[in-house]
Amino acid sequence: MIRRRLYAEIRVSKLAVWSRRIAVFALPVFLLAILLHRVGAIEYYPALVLVFAVLAILAVAFLLSVAALVVIWNEGLKGLDSALLALFLSVALLAYPAFELVRGLMLPPINDVTTDIADPPHFAAVAKLRPQNANSVQYPGGETAELQKAFYPAVRSAEFDAELSEIVSAVTALMRRRGWRNLDNVQSSENRDVNLEAVTMTAIMGFREDISIRIRRVGNMVRVDMRSASRYGSRDFGTNARRIESFLADLVEARRRAH
Repeated sequence: MIRRRLYAEIRVSKLAVWSRRIAVFALPVFLLAILLHRVGAIEYYPALVLVFAVLAILAVAFLLSVAALVVIWNEGLKGLDSALLALFLSVALLAYPAFELVRGLMLPPINDVTTDIADPPHFAAVAKLRPQNANSVQYPGGETAELQKAFYPAVRSAEFDAELSEIVSAVTALMRRRGWRNLDNVQSSENRDVNLEAVTMTAIMGFREDISIRIRRVGNMVRVDMRSASRYGSRDFGTNARRIESFLADLVEARRRAH
């Protein structure tokens, strides 16, 4: 009886145990990488390397958990709970990065998007913040502009029949609601352009992305042009275009409600 009990206790899938250990280890490391980057303790490239390392570890945990489930099913070993926990954690943490990667590969390799490719809003305050190893603040134009037109035709200027100061107030209010960090306090004027610059972060990793909004009078209308650019990396996975489209749509809606 004692030998049978010991034998039953030993027959636990080692694959299940190790898959659980690896997945549980990866979870706090992944969260720590996000936290350290969001608070500025580590820069973009070390954070990216750490995240990719964690994702590779999670991929190993996923494969081990699947293998463990197969072995448990075929040989009747214990460890189902460990294998299922590893499978859940690995899938939960890999799902969103995998989705973003697949979607990003279907989008153009650009990191700077603007509503005015001929005369994009400039970065002045942002230029003082970007490290030397960051992307240039100069709009690349050329192929970037052509790819933007092909993939993001909805990225266009917005025009309003209003006073310039009214639009400046509406834009700054919307920037505050979105939690963007405003880099300057430009006073509105009816006889010159108004340029507003801000910094925001991506939802999960907190990668910095820079924003410039130009408000100018064109004839009887006030035109709002916007530029959003990733501080690092050659691909933005569509975040900049989505940000511009969403912001200007909200601005149009806010002006509609004001009337």
